[in-house]
Amino acid sequence: ITIQNSNLVCGGGVQVGNKFTRCYGGNHGTLGVRRAIHVSCDGYFYRLGLKMGLDGIMEMVDEFDLNKRSGIDLPNEKISWTPSRELKKRFNPRNPEWKDIDTVYASFGQATDIMTPISMLRAEAAVGIGGKLYVPHLLKEIRAVGKSGTPDHRPAKVFAHPEPKIIPIPEDQHRLVVDGMWDVVNTPGGTGYGIKMAGFDIAGKTGTAQVVSRGKEGKNNKDHSWFVSFAPAYKPEVSIISIIENVGFGGRFSGPAVRAVYDVYYRKTRGEEPPGALVAQLKTKPEDGLRLAAAQAKPNPAEATAAKIARANGGKPSDTTRKQNPQQQESKPGGNTSPKKPT
Repeated sequence: ITIQNSNLVCGGGVQVGNKFTRCYGGNHGTLGVRRAIHVSCDGYFYRLGLKMGLDGIMEMVDEFDLNKRSGIDLPNEKISWTPSRELKKRFNPRNPEWKDIDTVYASFGQATDIMTPISMLRAEAAVGIGGKLYVPHLLKEIRAVGKSGTPDHRPAKVFAHPEPKIIPIPEDQHRLVVDGMWDVVNTPGGTGYGIKMAGFDIAGKTGTAQVVSRGKEGKNNKDHSWFVSFAPAYKPEVSIISIIENVGFGGRFSGPAVRAVYDVYYRKTRGEEPPGALVAQLKTKPEDGLRLAAAQAKPNPAEATAAKIARANGGKPSDTTRKQNPQQQESKPGGNTSPKKPT
């Protein structure tokens, strides 16, 4: 595909051998990458993944350091699981060969994809600022304590932030992806339309992470809700990610949680109430505000349509970018090749 012609067919899913992996939003027809991001079209990304092949996907994973520690100054940072032939051999020794259906699953975050939130946030923030991949850091500075020369003295320290890794993203490609993420929140039909913020445009992407195989969810194994974002969309100041475990759709739960954080950021930086705030300025516990935000957020029409189609097919609705919770590793990659929901 090219920027001038990024069209691919959704087809309601893709047939690979004797397996049909469906698009949980139905059949979106022929569409480009911007529209595919907007409506979270699984079928588009199945075909894009097949065009890229495993080697192309692995190259992009490496470029965005998704297969490495972020370098954040916290102990015991985990590394995301990313698609590779070696990982499939490790977790599926009875069927170790990488096949096209594995590429389909990898293209929408299934099977061998188990991402940490910090790696997702770092990569998505890099997209927002044109390819600058920063090392995340928690502490700005340590101020001096006590008088110099006394036992209580501790000198000041300032964190020397390393230069970001530069990912060469052509401007036209960058604009197309950001436009799609802008549409997710700001255009009707977007899976994050419920958190639209007039005058402070959010660009984002919903995600719904499957915890266990379809039909085995039960009360405690519902999907995890993800939302990744940055704002303002075309001149980012801040990037926010949310994952809420065992609740369902990304747009329905993590979207409002992210919006609540943007509301606080807007008040602190603009000194005024954000337009259409989901949560009033709280004098209670923050978690009360998040519950209120989720309650106030209206169900998204796109999600309702996906749910209706999925029920008709005996399945469950889902978004395109499916990332499994890094802590839910008992569901081994490659162990179940039945169609699963994308993140």
